[in-house]
Amino acid sequence: MNIEKLAKHLKEFTLDEIEMIAECDCKTELEHFLNEGKIVFEQGLYKYQEETPKQEYIICTKEVTNFQVITFDAAIEYFLENYAKNNCKYSTFKKYRSSLKYHILPFFKNKMLNDITCEDIQEFYYFCQNRSFPPRVLKNTLALLNQMIKYFQNLGIIDRTCNFQVRRLSDKTNFTVDRLIMDI
Repeated sequence: MNIEKLAKHLKEFTLDEIEMIAECDCKTELEHFLNEGKIVFEQGLYKYQEETPKQEYIICTKEVTNFQVITFDAAIEYFLENYAKNNCKYSTFKKYRSSLKYHILPFFKNKMLNDITCEDIQEFYYFCQNRSFPPRVLKNTLALLNQMIKYFQNLGIIDRTCNFQVRRLSDKTNFTVDRLIMDI
């Protein structure tokens, strides 16, 4: 099990908690992460230290492409200001802003938009499912994420490595991960 991913997801935990979830002895790996500064130990709890990007976005120096590295926070702001505000009704804009801020951003907060993969989308699906999203909200949230990614791909800001589709719901109560189509 990837202890670093688990620690990042839990944010705060005790040694017993992470060992119970990981079902293995994690003490040596936690010591390694303590030495690297990825985890700190305060008041009896291990706390995962989030890395904050130093710059909002940078133009890549690839010969053939003009892709940019952009934080997810900056991508949301740009998408809302330049797409949603200009192409959607105000009520739709408010729904997009709310869904991006409260449903999507908590999962992708520390990611760069160009680094998102199809595996991240599947993990996001399970993240939403664990938060007990109703089927329609889950479908709409994934569709909005797909729309935002496609928008930046069409602008040429990010590459087209993350391609997925969200199928329409035929049965309102039956939405599963196999309803996502991934182009890998």
